Amino acid sequence: MGILVALIVLSILILIHELGHFLAAKAAGIKVLEFSIFMGPRLFSIKKGETAYSLRLIPMGGFVKMEGEEEASDDLRSFSKQPLWKRALVIGSGPAMNIILAFVMAAIVLSSAGYNTNRISYLGENSPLKAAGIEVGDRLISYAGKRLFEPGSDIGIFLYGEDGSPKEVVYIDADTGKKVKLIITPARTQTIWRLGFTAVSENGIGTNEIQLIEDDSPLRAAGIRRGDIVVKVDGIPVSSTRDIQQVLNVTRPDKEAPLTLEILRNGETLVFENIKPYAYSQFTLDLGFERQKGNFFGTFGAAGRFSVSTIRNVFVTLGWLFDGTVSFRELSGPVGIIGSVGSVVREREPVSEKVLNLLYLSAFIGINLGVMNLLPIPALDGSILLILLIEKIRGKPLPQEKVGMVSMIGFMLLVCLLISTLFNDIPRWFF
Repeated sequence: MGILVALIVLSILILIHELGHFLAAKAAGIKVLEFSIFMGPRLFSIKKGETAYSLRLIPMGGFVKMEGEEEASDDLRSFSKQPLWKRALVIGSGPAMNIILAFVMAAIVLSSAGYNTNRISYLGENSPLKAAGIEVGDRLISYAGKRLFEPGSDIGIFLYGEDGSPKEVVYIDADTGKKVKLIITPARTQTIWRLGFTAVSENGIGTNEIQLIEDDSPLRAAGIRRGDIVVKVDGIPVSSTRDIQQVLNVTRPDKEAPLTLEILRNGETLVFENIKPYAYSQFTLDLGFERQKGNFFGTFGAAGRFSVSTIRNVFVTLGWLFDGTVSFRELSGPVGIIGSVGSVVREREPVSEKVLNLLYLSAFIGINLGVMNLLPIPALDGSILLILLIEKIRGKPLPQEKVGMVSMIGFMLLVCLLISTLFNDIPRWFF
């Protein structure tokens, strides 16, 4: 069921993308030959005017075929015969539709669940912000020169790539209303011991059922699988993630020593020995932000900040791939996306919460899909926009044959990348 819902969500996001191209092409007077739902062999087709509306076999995505898009054409209404601005509008409308839809979905979620403001509601005793003189009620504006749009997720992203060096923070003092700049050094959290897995959540609380095993987890090497239920740790019964953390970090006298896990799998009890937990710590500012439910304008403002934050964080995380902050092994493709969406459906929460979580995740994926498509990578929309820019600079179009060759090479490289992500995603989500 989870995989089916995930495929439907991903297909809708891709179809919305193609619908953007289609509507823009129609508005620009370009001849559209086909608008297809799904891919592969055609199941049936209805022709209305000059456009065939098709349903195809493979339930994934869709496409728009325009006259003169991939081949030379003398038709005055072909894509290649249109002014440069019209072609750019048509190409850019696909990613734009993804981002617009994501904004709408985020607004729906935030209108129900509320959103974080920049006002600080909590400062821990060890918070470097508190030590620097910042107080509850102050509004945090930026960290390390980066504006906080969606403060909860932004701070999490910034601290994930943190190196521990002093950083500038800007905040507005609640008493004076003045903007203040300070230099703080992020603190490290207390070391905790982990097994490296994410548990199925029930009403927001982690259970003892394994949902996702992390890449470097000792559980994966031991042969423990997704769906297994941890019933005992070193002979101590556990029924939740909290119980497991209690045993790992409090009960066991020698926290570095290998342990024994008792696992329930398909009604059968299995024992796994000599599993060594690992220590984990990260940088923290040890703070919390005020949440509120706003009016119409407040909610739409929060949805806009969510969208801007997510767009920026796409580029931040892409930079991490190049500077080594994250490895290629952490990269996910379509299977990983399907697994992420499917896991939301499998959460043991009320249906209303599942729907909101699904909408929120879909908004996040939609923005990522839109932004990634704008990158100047062959076979993506961004590469076509780059070609149009080159055409503008040259004053004449590039030969269609060369453009087609570049697109074909880029498409093959993209397919190779997607295939390579399978080696990350399949073990992570299915085993």
